[in-house]
Amino acid sequence: MGAVYRRKGSRYVWLKWFDAHGLEQRRSSGTESEDDAQALLEEIERQEREKAPRVVLGALTVERWFDEVWLPLRQRTRPWQWKSDLAGMRTHFLPKFGGHALAGLATDAGEVELLKWLEGLREHRSRRDGTPLASRTQRNVASVVRMFFADARQRKVIARNPTVDWARNLPAIEDKERGWRAQAGFTLEQVVTLTTDERIPEDRRVLYTLRFLGGLRPGEAANARWRELNRSKRPLWRLGLESSFNSPMQREKGTKTGAELNIPVHPVLQEALERWDANGWEEFMGRKSEPSDFIFPRGDGQQRRVSATYKQFKADLATVGLPVQRQYESRSTFRNLALSAGAIEFHLNLITHPTPKRASDHYTRLEMQWPGMCAAVLAIDRAAWTRTPQDAPNTQVTVRVTDQGTTNDKPPTILTIVGGELEREKGFEPSTLALARRCSTAELFPQILERGASL
Repeated sequence: MGAVYRRKGSRYVWLKWFDAHGLEQRRSSGTESEDDAQALLEEIERQEREKAPRVVLGALTVERWFDEVWLPLRQRTRPWQWKSDLAGMRTHFLPKFGGHALAGLATDAGEVELLKWLEGLREHRSRRDGTPLASRTQRNVASVVRMFFADARQRKVIARNPTVDWARNLPAIEDKERGWRAQAGFTLEQVVTLTTDERIPEDRRVLYTLRFLGGLRPGEAANARWRELNRSKRPLWRLGLESSFNSPMQREKGTKTGAELNIPVHPVLQEALERWDANGWEEFMGRKSEPSDFIFPRGDGQQRRVSATYKQFKADLATVGLPVQRQYESRSTFRNLALSAGAIEFHLNLITHPTPKRASDHYTRLEMQWPGMCAAVLAIDRAAWTRTPQDAPNTQVTVRVTDQGTTNDKPPTILTIVGGELEREKGFEPSTLALARRCSTAELFPQILERGASL
């Protein structure tokens, strides 16, 4: 169903509708009257209905209903998913059943044939490398086929859905290459290398800093704009994202879960962004940045494509001598580095997976949890970026997150008189435990007495 709406920057009312193929269309009505625009929209939709294909049920094959009805429907209702659905159906299902009568597959004999196909799906080969399909791919293809028949049943094209009992015949979810997840991810030292090694171009170093210290997916990082960076937020800057870039469709969309992301900016990331904004971005693009610009654009100012960033990522890994991994490991690395350093998972989930999953999640208030979210990010040791190559790798956690906030190895701050009352210097609470660990009991008491005397 179409709609009329006002578009910022235009004095005319705009129209939105779906054409005969189920694709969304937009245009100006050329009029300032909403009533006239609505009348024009109704006429456009009438013409599109006349163009729509007519299905003759008596001669309806699987492929014909797929091409003329189901695919346009999928394009309209699943604008971000239909391309992968098309690939799965064209590769694995239509070659076998495209010429069959759709109604014939909704019989007992048809149900048996479909079940045989499902069981044989595990023998199908990947077009990419010729190996058997992974269990996830098998399940994805089966899911599309089930939806295909469910839609046909809902529209009364077939008498019953022959795929309703498939659940127990689907393979268990497991990785095609078992055990790889346990070995995946990057160490803190490797992250430091990827974000500081000058053999990697500056734009990609800063991009990797955002990806590894903010946990963003490639499409989310590609769509981040300068205006979404809140530099006045405390205790850390905030990067707020409501959209992502879908490379296959080359369009902006919501984030994967539809939630708004609020990313605390790690101090190392803040410093990198400040340098990038001061000089690097202008050198890369040949002009000053504007609030609406992408933080990490391509040379033409548009969003970076996932395929291109992966090729660059692989090349950069080879340049610095690191083994090839998926670029999506940046998010898992961010989570595991923070968790292993003591971050509270609840606060970490608010950064990377904020979509409510339980009833209690709807009671979470972002601003009240913001300090804890910042503490989760600060758990990743900032000092790792200041060590010299001669320094021995530090396998201990320097920053520790507790229910009261973060603690680190800085010496205790001195209390000062402010307005007649004792007050600590502003900042995260320092750890007396860290001091105690570095000092013996005999050494510790004189320091405590000395600090007490100074008050």
